[in-house]
Amino acid sequence: MNNRLYAILAALVSAPLIFSTSLAFASMDFPEESVNDPYHVGKITYHRKLACPDCPLAKTIIDASMYKSIVARLDTDKELKSVLNSKERLAVSYYLETLFTPR
Repeated sequence: MNNRLYAILAALVSAPLIFSTSLAFASMDFPEESVNDPYHVGKITYHRKLACPDCPLAKTIIDASMYKSIVARLDTDKELKSVLNSKERLAVSYYLETLFTPR
């Protein structure tokens, strides 16, 4: 008797999952971020080349009051210039300015 009751409950609980339409899942599609988007490129570059555990800015916590000094250092600091090429420096600058500039 108990086994039959559990089987019925399991069928009632799993039926909506089995018979749900694919339209319910269509809203979960997210557009891929573009490789040419400077914000995305700057974000990835910052986290992979500047803020990783062995990177130059690993222990630096950037906030709204100091992001401008980091952006200035991207063009003057020899260590940061050696890590990033000019296109990456521009993308990281754009990322930091977009992230911390008030909207």
